[in-house]
Amino acid sequence: MADISEERKATARENDANTDRRDFIRGAAAAGLLGALSSTSALGQPVPQQGAVEDPLAPKGLAPLGMLDYRFPMSYETSVPAGVRILTQYFAALSRRDLKGMAETLHFPFASYEGTDPVVVQTAEELMAHAPASMNMTENPERYTDHDGYLEPGSYDAFDSLEVITADPISAAMSMVYYRYAKGGKKILRCQGLYTVTNNDGKWGIQLMSTIFTPADMMNVVYEDTITAAKRLRIDHDLSFQVSDKSVDHSQQLGQIASVTNGTVQVFYQREKGNMDPYRIRGVKSRLQVSENTPEKLAQASQPTTPADYAYYRVLFPNIKVGNWGFVYGVLPETRVIHATVDKAHMLSGAIRFTASGNEGNFNRHLSVVTYKKGRWGMAGSFAYIAPHDRANDML
Repeated sequence: MADISEERKATARENDANTDRRDFIRGAAAAGLLGALSSTSALGQPVPQQGAVEDPLAPKGLAPLGMLDYRFPMSYETSVPAGVRILTQYFAALSRRDLKGMAETLHFPFASYEGTDPVVVQTAEELMAHAPASMNMTENPERYTDHDGYLEPGSYDAFDSLEVITADPISAAMSMVYYRYAKGGKKILRCQGLYTVTNNDGKWGIQLMSTIFTPADMMNVVYEDTITAAKRLRIDHDLSFQVSDKSVDHSQQLGQIASVTNGTVQVFYQREKGNMDPYRIRGVKSRLQVSENTPEKLAQASQPTTPADYAYYRVLFPNIKVGNWGFVYGVLPETRVIHATVDKAHMLSGAIRFTASGNEGNFNRHLSVVTYKKGRWGMAGSFAYIAPHDRANDML
């Protein structure tokens, strides 16, 4: 995982070419539902890719100091239909109460945010023995454990919606909502989830997920404090770069953190050879990173004396010939808390970087989980970090 403090995040106002991104990706998702499902075997498993696994090559037009962005179709044309296929397969298996079929759609190790903490499952055998609460098929689960469950005899699930939120050549991050009904047809629960599907060594599978289960009677409650707190955390993180002071950034959550990483942040900073390194496939067995944030670790990270890269950060823009760095905003025009409850939020945000004259230089989107533990809001798991537009590619 790339911790928030390690990410040097960027986001900018979407240009005209990206204005209809979400509508386009919804359309691509629909196409994936119709066409990509044929890529599964009779057992519901993904059909293995034929031949040697090859890493994607840099597309024509990618600048030597540029980042891969959404002008290049390779950012979405494979990952979006693959992600939709896998998540659809996962939900179909869940609806059938087929834990083995669900396991076939996962990468191991795998992690799921159950409540405010990630549950890490190392193997398929471990999943079968102690499934996380949102995946547990047992109708009498062990209460107050990390494998508690939400089933009652005769209940069934009904699909509601699926949205592709971000994509790059090796991953797709999605939101899925479904409802759970009691045997007699009464709606009892809503499940709102985030899922990141990745390509690891040629196989597509779910690497990380997070779910929010809400009783039907509570579905229309709006958690304004959760929404405000989540957005402020992202803003404060980037504000530390604006004012060159790490002590204003208290964005990270304490405890165990599970994230999916691909190295995009490092490419933003390096701006040299290796701009396709985040999208390696061959030999990659896992993209899950699990770490522990202790009070001591976070206190040290927020010290003003901690070595910072503010000077290097600011010189990036003239180095890539987009102009002098001027402003960074830790909020996007399309920032939104996708799902929220009393102690958790799924948020799409990021950071916009502008030149001193107000022109966009670079921006990123960041899909994350925000949690509330022991009176403290904090950024937890990172589900995706991508750059929809990088002006370095326009400065060839």
